[in-house]
Amino acid sequence: MEDSPDAPTRQIRSPPPWAESDSLSRLTSFPDFFDRQVQPLRLSLLATRIRNMASPALHQRNASRSSRPRSSTRGPLDVPEDPLSLSTLSISPSVDKHELSLNDGFSGPSFHELDPLAPDDLPETLGKDLSFLLRHNIFHPLSQVDIPSPLRSEFVVLNPGEPLSSSLGLLERLLSEGRFLVAAHFASSILTSSLISPTDVRVIFSLFYTRLACLELSGNTVLAAQESKALEDLNSTFYYIDSSLNDTEADIQHEKAHENFSRHIVPWPLRVLAVRLQSIGFGDSRRSIGGLYEIGLEARGHITRNGCSESERKIWRERLADLGIRSVNALVEMGDLDAAKRSLEALRASDEDTEAMKLRKALLYLRIGDLDAAERVFRNSRESKEAALLKPLLSMSEGRYQDAVTEWRALHEDTQRTDGALVGQNLAVCLLYSGRLDEARLLLEAQVSAHQSFGSLIFNLSTVYELCSDSAGRLKGQLAAIIAEQPVSGQTNLDRPNTDFKL
Repeated sequence: MEDSPDAPTRQIRSPPPWAESDSLSRLTSFPDFFDRQVQPLRLSLLATRIRNMASPALHQRNASRSSRPRSSTRGPLDVPEDPLSLSTLSISPSVDKHELSLNDGFSGPSFHELDPLAPDDLPETLGKDLSFLLRHNIFHPLSQVDIPSPLRSEFVVLNPGEPLSSSLGLLERLLSEGRFLVAAHFASSILTSSLISPTDVRVIFSLFYTRLACLELSGNTVLAAQESKALEDLNSTFYYIDSSLNDTEADIQHEKAHENFSRHIVPWPLRVLAVRLQSIGFGDSRRSIGGLYEIGLEARGHITRNGCSESERKIWRERLADLGIRSVNALVEMGDLDAAKRSLEALRASDEDTEAMKLRKALLYLRIGDLDAAERVFRNSRESKEAALLKPLLSMSEGRYQDAVTEWRALHEDTQRTDGALVGQNLAVCLLYSGRLDEARLLLEAQVSAHQSFGSLIFNLSTVYELCSDSAGRLKGQLAAIIAEQPVSGQTNLDRPNTDFKL
């Protein structure tokens, strides 16, 4: 297995492929199902996890989750009333998470549509045998020991007598419910069954992507990193085909007037995910930067290629813009903040930047610690919904929590906003750091009662229980039971690990 070329992290001698040029405009993209599922939570995870807010600098992280053992004495943060009362949390009538109508319409079409630019089913004469991805020893056994008992659900057993479409439909249903750990187990069951042909390239890659993404979403990133190594070198010639081999006669005649090019058979979302996971699996953070540069150069090549339609060119521009943000985030994770800042500055603002892309850039500047640069991102669009989030975040970064409380509360009272859950829990965090523990607890519990039980909110509420009670374990257990009874929304992970509840 050959490692991807190491990319420099201190001095970049040539501009990265996603650096702005006169001929390329920049857009943002969230191309896959899982990005659409977790995107509403990312700001919360970046800005409001209490363990990451110990200091005003957002880019600083604690070295360990362990905390000083609390004494049994009552301090100024202890609430005067019985902390075991959960009267503010209402248990709503549950919708059975395992019984959906047979006419739900889940037939597995999404597994054939993961990448709109991927080649169609390849002829067997090409010899693209993917049996090396169907071996049992690739996939680790999964367990629900680390999931609170009220949230556990049985793993789905594959019925080999059913057609592949039925199994894909069931997997699609699990994904729509947010049963990511169960879905990861079922995806590997399909891959290792007789239902899959080793030459069914599109379905195999889609299922493999589903397995890796679900493992990461359920908190099993280490397992996903190890399993991603089975893909080996995604830049090898094995994964490329001549563009004319999969074209119609009209396409072939069209391309005779233009240069021929090679097409990658792996769906784009899987390639991007594998870059990060393989860098973790091989223990080489520089590998992630090198891998992003490789596929970034390929994306830029497609944009400038003759014969590329305008719709395809737009998709490649979106992908290139997304890679630029991911590369900066990878540098931040490596701790190379100077290189991250230089790379982020190379992503010059474009008139076609969406508000979501601007917010991603601003959050990265906050993680780096450059507050002035973060504020400049929205200098021409201060009235947008995303720009309104930046002002209280800047106040939090500077340690002005009282000001942040006022700013978050104003946003929370705006009934026109659709991100009330995110705003509410940021407000609760600022209330906590302002010494108003009771208000923070009531607000977080109200969020849970409104079925807004995403990961960082649960973690923060569990932290509040630890601060206000010597029986926090009981409170957190009751919280897990309440969340287990809530109806399925499909927006969050239902297979929550104990770490979310600090159990």
